[in-house]
Order: sequence, then structure tokens, then C-alpha cells
Amino acid sequence: MSNYFILDNQLPEFNAKGYMEIEDWNDIEGFDDWGEGIEAKDKPAGDIEIDVVSHDGYNGLPPDLHDHSVPLISARMKTALDAAGVENIKYLPVTLKNPETNQKFEYFAFNLIGLISAADFSESDIKSPDGDFTGDSQIYDLVIDEDKIPELLIFRLAEKFSAVVVHSRVKAEIEKHGIDTLRFLKPEDYMAL
Repeated sequence: MSNYFILDNQLPEFNAKGYMEIEDWNDIEGFDDWGEGIEAKDKPAGDIEIDVVSHDGYNGLPPDLHDHSVPLISARMKTALDAAGVENIKYLPVTLKNPETNQKFEYFAFNLIGLISAADFSESDIKSPDGDFTGDSQIYDLVIDEDKIPELLIFRLAEKFSAVVVHSRVKAEIEKHGIDTLRFLKPEDYMAL
């Protein structure tokens, strides 16, 4: 059994109470390489404010993890990662704002530094459209080779940059902090096209 899990959001459509959507912001300069598992070359200047939109009457918090154009985590998620002893993330404060209610939320853009090729290729079902198995691989059944992982508690999978892999210690700390908006997928249950 693996000591590592793939971190994933609960899907909004399964939340009967509605959900909060974080707007996509490709136009913010300086976040181009924040989701690639490497030290970012640039960062935005000044204060960053991003809109959120409530759906189906939802009035709770935005998702604790939003790993798209700009990787974002909630303040409580940052607290949990800090408590777990995670040291390979750089943070930039970001404000999420609901323009309808003027409600504001403290969040952080995060640059997760750690890009590890941790797939066991002899046991995993992985395909690469360009043959290099870096960043855009299709994964149907993942087996993690823990011998390939330096002592990191969290990292991005080199075979698929969007896969954030966490150690069971991080999982336990997130759960201890009462964060229930995330799923921890066993590697063999992870699929990415």
C-alpha cells in the first residue's frame, strides 16, 4: 500500500448545497509557470484580487484547493500544510471577492516546488502523446515508486503536472484541520486524460 495520495477537489456537482466558483484569470501576468512544479521565474506585482461566483444559493467558502491557471489554496489549507511540515511551497497572498456580496476571502497563490517522476512504468498504465511522459501524460492506473521520491511530503507528478501528490502525513494533517472539501485518491484510482 502506498504512503502517497493524489489530492483532488470534491466535484461541485456532488455538493447538494451549491458551490462557489473561482473565476478563471488567464490575464493576470506573472503566474505562467506556477503550476509546473518548478521555481517560478516571475510573480505578479501588486495586490491580486480574483472574483468568485456563488451557484445554487451557496453562501459558504470557496474551494480549499483550486489548481488551474493560478494554483490557489485557502488560508486554512496553508495552515494545515505548515503544520504537516511542508517546506517546498512558496506563497503569495491573494484576495477572493464575491462582487455580488462584497464578501472577501484570504487565499494564497502557491508555487509547489517539486517535480518528481514517481510513476512505476512497469506497473502503471501511462501513455504519452509526444513520447516524453512529461506534463501531459494520460494516466489510467498509477503505481507510485516510493524509492524515486526524495523526502518530500508534497510534489507534482512529472508525468502529469496537475497531479498533486501528498504523503499520508499531509493527508492526516488536512483532515485534522477539518478540511472536508478534498478527496485523497489512491494512486491506482487516479485517472487523467
